[in-house]
Amino acid sequence: MIQRIQSLFLLGAALCLGAACFMPIGELGAYVYTPWVVKIDGLNIRETYYIGLLQVILAAISFAAIFFYKNRPLQSKICTAAIIISFIMLLLMLWVYPDRIFPNMPQTSGLKVEYSLWTLLPIFSVGLLYLANKFILKDEKKVRAADRLR
Repeated sequence: MIQRIQSLFLLGAALCLGAACFMPIGELGAYVYTPWVVKIDGLNIRETYYIGLLQVILAAISFAAIFFYKNRPLQSKICTAAIIISFIMLLLMLWVYPDRIFPNMPQTSGLKVEYSLWTLLPIFSVGLLYLANKFILKDEKKVRAADRLR
């Protein structure tokens, strides 16, 4: 059945990641740091499209996982893979670009990233994916216990 609580969690994760694709991650002085580029006044300084691409892929995976409700072990594996990919995306977004790549650029060296509240959306999506996986495993445990009683 699609109308399970884990389907709502997966849909929430997909919506959070979809919305995060269009919101700024933070600012570096006058520069705006988005999932796709670092820009100033519409001029692109540095492309960061790996973050945006990972967010789109994760949103698609989360949404597609809803429709694997008949195969709960596969749905659980998809959720686990999405959680791992989310951690990689968060690592890129919050550590690699601000601490390793931006200081090496002459335009942004010495500037610190001031994160926006929209940065919380991908973090919330990890929590929603975790909760979805927890309830998928709970359902699978109930089904196995019911099969054992027969």
